Amino acid sequence: MRVYLLLVSREAREPVPPVALRAARRAVREAFPVPQDVIAAVEWTAPDGQVAMFGWSNEPEHELLPETVVQGAGHRLGYCGYLAEPKRDSDLLLTEPDLGAAVSGLGGVFSVFRAGEDGIEAATSMARVCPVYHAESRGVRVVGSRALLVHLAARAVETGVEDPEVDILVETLQPLIRHGFFANDDTPFRGVRALPAGAVLRAPLGARTTVRQQPMPEAQKTPGRAKDQRRLIGPLAEALVDAAAPLGRHPEPVALALSGGRDSRLMAAVLKAAGVPFTGATHGFADDPDVVLVRRVSEVLGIEHHVDLTVPEGHKESVTVQHPFARTHDIVRMCEGMNSAYESVNRYRPFDPVPRTSGSGGETLRGGFLYDQDDVSAGGLRKRVRLIFFAAERLMTGEANARAAEEHRQWAEGDGFDVLDKLYLYYRTGRWIVGSHTATLMNAPYYHPFFDNRVVREALGLAPEWRRSEYPFYLLIRELAPGLADVLRRRLPRPPAGPDHGRSRRAVRHPRPGRGRGRAERRAEAVGEAALAHPHRERPAVGGVAAAPAGASAGGDPDPRLKGVTPGHAVAARSGGRR
Repeated sequence: MRVYLLLVSREAREPVPPVALRAARRAVREAFPVPQDVIAAVEWTAPDGQVAMFGWSNEPEHELLPETVVQGAGHRLGYCGYLAEPKRDSDLLLTEPDLGAAVSGLGGVFSVFRAGEDGIEAATSMARVCPVYHAESRGVRVVGSRALLVHLAARAVETGVEDPEVDILVETLQPLIRHGFFANDDTPFRGVRALPAGAVLRAPLGARTTVRQQPMPEAQKTPGRAKDQRRLIGPLAEALVDAAAPLGRHPEPVALALSGGRDSRLMAAVLKAAGVPFTGATHGFADDPDVVLVRRVSEVLGIEHHVDLTVPEGHKESVTVQHPFARTHDIVRMCEGMNSAYESVNRYRPFDPVPRTSGSGGETLRGGFLYDQDDVSAGGLRKRVRLIFFAAERLMTGEANARAAEEHRQWAEGDGFDVLDKLYLYYRTGRWIVGSHTATLMNAPYYHPFFDNRVVREALGLAPEWRRSEYPFYLLIRELAPGLADVLRRRLPRPPAGPDHGRSRRAVRHPRPGRGRGRAERRAEAVGEAALAHPHRERPAVGGVAAAPAGASAGGDPDPRLKGVTPGHAVAARSGGRR
């Protein structure tokens, strides 16, 4: 894990106050949640003292891990996370005058920090799971990768104290209370904000700070013909394979956590297509559907698979658990007060260079908040958007709800499909995932192809309502690992919304091997498989519930935007497992 802090004076000929530099060296002890004896520091200050850059790392020297800070073309550069092509991309980021133009086309999962004698710059990738925080105090701009570090350096400038008190802005915590994460760009620290997704901050010496968000890809219209749909997902499939390439540079096989779900299966398909050696690992009971399904996936792909079998334990007189205060302390320190203590994140352990990955982040490929949104009528989408901002409304103060109303107003009139897709990317991914992602980077090189900058851009180029159908997901698996397309799905994709929306509906589940299935279940399975294999055929009723027509909205009226979405939906059935 690498941590950065950059400072620059707003006024020319005004050096950064020495107290801010001393505060930075001191504050990293609190802001970097690893033992101090494993941290290596790099520091640079411009000759006139008006610009400074700090970098810290607990990573060992390794040919596949970058230097904390590199220099060239008059710049110092550091980045969190990883770049798809480290040497080539680092050279580009050092030399390209427009940092935003350089970042927009890069692969990898990263945030970038660049300093020179003329000022500082920082940039986030599309998923921003590697964050950038910024603040300004008494003419000094402060930018970094840890919010507490930025805050304490800015507070030192404000107070003139090397070890200042933390100033918590309590009213900003209202989304954390509602959701367990921030659904905006606030932080708990007064004056500190998160840089938006896909954005560039520039703080030139002697000029004002600017923040520019890169243009979002425009979603293409979903074609009606199957071959055109397959062609449409081609660039996304290519980006996924490229995103897996960095894992292949490690001599050790990648350890992939295989759960049996769609996301981990697609990740296995991506690694296989990229030629990356990997092993699968699953935890559970021997007859658990996930374990059984993952074994089949491993057989099809020809990979080594390890199962950590759950063993029932006998009666215990007592169970020892971590004290809630200790757990809360760990979460607050790791996540900087931006995730609830309900979460569970990794604790520190010595850095292990064996690469790791998982299917985390697949929701972006499935439409973000749309992936579990059954009511896709205009009213249903508006209701979901409002809930994101106003959850627990009756428990909140008037001031908290007023802040929520202001944030909701920015999204309330947008297209519901696009809004729910973007809200997930910007805040569920870009704010909630940050804590757990940071905890993984602290201990090992962790790769997230689904959060890759290019992958997210290509995914956003597909209509969110089509991604919600999960048919693009199926096409990706069929493209990258055709054998997996025939492996029974643990749960077929959801049915499209139809006239009977709102009634109790159950998605078809494949029962555990060895157990008998009724005629309804077998017929549902056959129809569901046929729907995926022949997406344009009309589907019959199953289990007494008619399959909804293509393009039907929750009220039964055709929605032209849903044309072509049907292929990935499951057939509804009253028999089978509960959603």
